[in-house]
Amino acid sequence: LTREERIEIVLISGERSRKRVWVIAADFNARHPTRPPISHATVSKLLAKFRETGSVLDLPKCGRMKIVTNEETSVAVLASFSKSPQRSTRRMSLESGISRTSLRRILATHKWHPYKLQLLQHLNEDDPDRRTEFAEWAKQKLEQDPQFTQKILFSDEANFYVNGEVNKQNHRYWSDTNPHWIDPSKTVGTKKVMVWCGIWGTKIVGPFFINGNLKATGYLKLLHDDVFPSLCTEAGTFPEFFQQDGAPPHYGCQVRAFLDEQFPEKWIGRRGPVEWPPRSPDLTPLDSYLWGHLKAIVYGVKIRDVQHLKLRILEACAGISPAVLLSVREEWEKRVALTIQHNGQHIEHIL
Repeated sequence: LTREERIEIVLISGERSRKRVWVIAADFNARHPTRPPISHATVSKLLAKFRETGSVLDLPKCGRMKIVTNEETSVAVLASFSKSPQRSTRRMSLESGISRTSLRRILATHKWHPYKLQLLQHLNEDDPDRRTEFAEWAKQKLEQDPQFTQKILFSDEANFYVNGEVNKQNHRYWSDTNPHWIDPSKTVGTKKVMVWCGIWGTKIVGPFFINGNLKATGYLKLLHDDVFPSLCTEAGTFPEFFQQDGAPPHYGCQVRAFLDEQFPEKWIGRRGPVEWPPRSPDLTPLDSYLWGHLKAIVYGVKIRDVQHLKLRILEACAGISPAVLLSVREEWEKRVALTIQHNGQHIEHIL
C-alpha cells in the first residue's frame, strides 16, 4: 500500500466508527478495481498501527542503513578498485561510506576476486634454460617409468620462527582477472628452528632439527647419522634418486663425494650427475606444498617457545596422510609439464 492508500483506508474507517474491517476492505477494493485486492487482516493491522502511533508509515528499522548497490554505485566502486587494486574493502568502506557487505556484493556480482600475494625468487638470465633442461629430463624419466616420482627422495631445509611467519592473508589484489601478482620478499624473524624434511613416495622423512647455522660438515653428519639410516625399511627398499637444492652446505666436496657413493649417477643437485636448476622452489614438493602446509598447521596456535614449536612441527608432519602425498606427487608431475610449456619461467603464480 502507498502512503495515500493507507490514508484513504483510515478515512473510510472514520466515516462510520462501527464499520467492520472486512466492510472497509470491501469498500476500498470496490473503489480500486484495477489493483490487487487487500484483505481484512491488512486493514486491521493498519488501523491498529494508526491508533498506536498516530501515523500510517512504517517505523524505521534498526541496524545499519543498507546502501543500494545500483549501477552508478557499482561503476564507482569498480573504478576505484581498478585504480587502487591493493586497497582493502575495509579502507574502501571508510572512504566511500558504503558498507563492506555492499562492497563485497558488488565485487562478487561482477566476478572480481581477491588474489593472494605470491612470493617468488627472481630468475637470472640463463635460469629458464636450466629449468627447462631439468623438466625435460624429468619428463623423459616419467615416460620411461610412470612410478619414477615415487623413487625420488626430495629434501630441503626451512626456518620456523617462534614469533610466526609473514602473514600473507592481508595482501590482496582485487581484479576480474588474475594479475599474477608476485613479490620477491623473504621471511624475517628472530628465534627460530631450522628443520630438514624429505618426501619419499607417500612417506615424510623426518623432521630433523638442526642446531645453529647449517654448514657442509653438519649437513654431511645429518645425512650420514640421521637421514639415511631412517630410510631403511623391512622390505629393504631405498630411494633410487636423491634431490637437494644448491644451498652452500649441499655443495661441500665431502657432501658430494658421499652422495656419489650412496647414489652413483642418481643424485640431483648443484654440480650433481643431474643438475638442479637454481632459484626453483616451485619445482620441489617441499617448497610447493610441505612448508606452507606445516606452517599453516604449526601457527594455528600461538607458539610459546622453541620446544613448543618443535612439538607442533612433529605433530604436523605425523598428520600428513599417504593419500595427500600421492596428490603431491601428481602435482609435481603437472609442474614439470608446465615448466616446459612456459619455457622455464616460474609457474607457481599461474597454477
